[in-house]
Amino acid sequence: MSGQYSIRVSGSVSAAHRPARASRAVRGPCMGTTSRWWAELAAGGGLWPGMVIDFLVVKGAMDTILARLDHACLNDNPELDPPTAEVLAAWIFTRLTEAVADDRVRVTRVTVEESPGLVASYTERP
Repeated sequence: MSGQYSIRVSGSVSAAHRPARASRAVRGPCMGTTSRWWAELAAGGGLWPGMVIDFLVVKGAMDTILARLDHACLNDNPELDPPTAEVLAAWIFTRLTEAVADDRVRVTRVTVEESPGLVASYTERP
């Protein structure tokens, strides 16, 4: 039997956003939220040295990526248009892949929990 090793790293970011369904002409106040996130990574072939990737490498990359969003209004970032949990998960996935993925490890899924029980994930098709 063969299997695949994977890891999951999690954290949170505090940001604000105006509802995605609101008109761009409506420039009301942003609403604050703390979103939880999970990033899953898998080994591309075997473990070296005994791990998929160091947890602290992934956590450091995520901290750098999310520092751009922490205590900001997500509507002000044109890359997050509209600033939904789905768009945020894809945005994180792309940046994390650029930061840590190589021929030995790949990002398999990023999940964002906007509010308790309200979760969106992004993964690329094989």
